[in-house]
Amino acid sequence: MIKEVVQFLPVRRLLPVILTLLVTAGLLVPSSLSLASRCLVPDLPQPKEDAALLRAQLEAAGLWQPSRLPGRTPPPDPQVGDTWDWYIWDLGGYPVAHLKPCTVRGMGDHCYVVVDDEEWNLSIDQAAVDRIVTHFDSQSVGFFPDQGIWDLNTSHFGDPPNPLDGLDRIFLLYYRFNISADGYFWIYDQYPDGSQPFASNEADVIYLATDSGQAGGDYMLAVAAHEFQHLIHFNQDYNEDSWVEEGLGELAMWLFGHPDNISMFNSNPDNSLIAWNGLWADYIKTYLWTLYIYEQYGGQPTIWDLVHDPLNGMAGYNNALAGQGYLVATTDIFGDWVVANYLDDPGVPDGQYGYAGEELPSFIAYRTHTSYPASATGSVQNWAGEYIRLQNFPGTPSVHFNGMDIRDFRVSLLAVDPVLPTVVRFLTLDDANDGFLAFPEAAGYAEVIITVANVHAYSSASYSYTVDSEITALQNDLPWTVALGSQPNPFNPRTTISFELDRSRQLSVAVHDIAGRLVVQLANQRFLAGHNEVIWDGRDRTGMAVGAGPYLINLQGKDWSASHKVMLVR
Repeated sequence: MIKEVVQFLPVRRLLPVILTLLVTAGLLVPSSLSLASRCLVPDLPQPKEDAALLRAQLEAAGLWQPSRLPGRTPPPDPQVGDTWDWYIWDLGGYPVAHLKPCTVRGMGDHCYVVVDDEEWNLSIDQAAVDRIVTHFDSQSVGFFPDQGIWDLNTSHFGDPPNPLDGLDRIFLLYYRFNISADGYFWIYDQYPDGSQPFASNEADVIYLATDSGQAGGDYMLAVAAHEFQHLIHFNQDYNEDSWVEEGLGELAMWLFGHPDNISMFNSNPDNSLIAWNGLWADYIKTYLWTLYIYEQYGGQPTIWDLVHDPLNGMAGYNNALAGQGYLVATTDIFGDWVVANYLDDPGVPDGQYGYAGEELPSFIAYRTHTSYPASATGSVQNWAGEYIRLQNFPGTPSVHFNGMDIRDFRVSLLAVDPVLPTVVRFLTLDDANDGFLAFPEAAGYAEVIITVANVHAYSSASYSYTVDSEITALQNDLPWTVALGSQPNPFNPRTTISFELDRSRQLSVAVHDIAGRLVVQLANQRFLAGHNEVIWDGRDRTGMAVGAGPYLINLQGKDWSASHKVMLVR
C-alpha cells in the first residue's frame, strides 16, 4: 500500500512499471527495481522556501494573488454543485497535470468532497460522498466512534495549513488514478502556482482514488486519514524523516479504526526501522513502532510533541519522550519493542511486551536449535532485531553472547509455553557487547527465544552465541531420568511423580510455583537406582491446599537438575 511518491508526495500503491519511466526522466533514484517494490521514491525537486514566507514575499511585491479567476480553483466560498477546473495529476510516469472540471458533491463542517465529473455516478455516487462527509466530520469505526477523521487527526497531529486558500475546510479530491495507488498529498499545492517546477491547485487538498475500492468504504476512509496526516505534518515539520511520517500516517489509520493488515515485516523482522524503501514491510514496521510508542509512552501528548518537534527521526522521538517526562532512551525502548513484536502479550509484567490495540501474527525466527550445546553466528541491521528459537532443551538453558565490539545490542531470553506464564530476562552486556545469562526460570518450558536487537545509529552488526544447559554440560554424569513424569496430569487432588535413576543418588524433590517460589519440598533423601515415585497431594509446606494452576516439579542432585510441569485443577 503506497503512500508516497516522495517525502512531499505521499502516494499509496504505485505500480513498479513507473520505475523505468522515472529513472529515464532522471527523477528516480532506485534502491531496487524488484517488482516486490510497492513504493517509488522519485527525487522530485524539493521546495527550498517556506511556503507561507514565499507567498508573503510574492504578495508584497505584487507578483502573486490567489487565482480566483472564473473557472479556476477554488472560488472564495465553494458550495455543493460548484464546478471549476483542477489540476489532475497523471502519475503513470513523469508527473503530468491536466486541467479537468471537478464538482463539489458534498460539504461538511471540515471538508469539501470534490469529484472528477467523469467519475460521478460511475465510480463514486452520492451515498459514498455522504458517508465520506459523515466519517470525516464526526464518526470513526475503531476505538473512538464519536470522533471523525478531522477531530482524531487534528487532536493528535495538529492543525492543517491554511494560509493559501483561506478556507477552513480541506478538499478531498476523488479521481481515477489508473495506477495502483490509493491517495497522496501533493506538496506543491501549498505554493503559489508558477513558483515551483510543478503546478499548484493553491488549496489544502489531498487526492484519493476512485479505482482502489469503494471510495466511501472504511479502507479508503482510512487512506484519507493517512494522507490528511501528511498535510498536517507538512504544516508542523515539513522535512520530517519519511519513516516517521509514514508511521504517523499508519497511526492515523489505526485511530480511525482500519489499520493496514500486518504482514511481510513479521516474516523478516531484520529490517531497519529507520530505512525507508517504500515496501509493504516498511509501512508495517513503522506502524507497529508508532503504535507501540503511542500505547506505552503517553499516547496523544507524546505524538503531538513528536509532530511539532523540529528535530527529525529518532532525535525527534527522544525530544518528545523527554518532554513528556520519560527518562528512557529510544535504544532501550527498541529492545522492548523487539520483544513485544514476538510476544504480543501485555499480560507479562510490566505490560511493555504487547499491544492493547492490535493483534499481531507470529513473528518468524530465522534459526531454530533442537540439540545442545549449540553455537552460531548472525548479523542484524541497525535499528532492527531478529529471533533465535531454542526447543527440546534438557534442563535449563544458558547463553553466552558475543557482539561486535563497536556496535550496540539489546539481547533478551524469553521463556515461552502454552500453559506457563512468559518470563523475560535481558542479558547484561559489557563494553565489548559480551554477556552471559543462565536461565533457570525456563526449566520445563516449551521453548526459549533469544531476541537480538542492534540499536547502532548507522551500521549493521555481527554477533555469535553459544547455548548450553545444566544437563548437557555434564555429559559424564547424567542420571537416567528419561521417564520423569507424573500421573495424572492435569490432576486433582494428587499426582504421582515418577523418575528413573542410573544409580543410587541423594536427591531433592520440590514443587515450585511459576514464579520460582518454593511451594513444598516433597523429599530430600537417597533414592535407589531404577524406578522411583513421590506423591504430591496439592498442598503447600503448611498443609494448605494450593490454588489451581501450573506448577514445576524440580529434581535437584549434586551436579544436575531436571524439571517437569504439572497442572492442578480445582
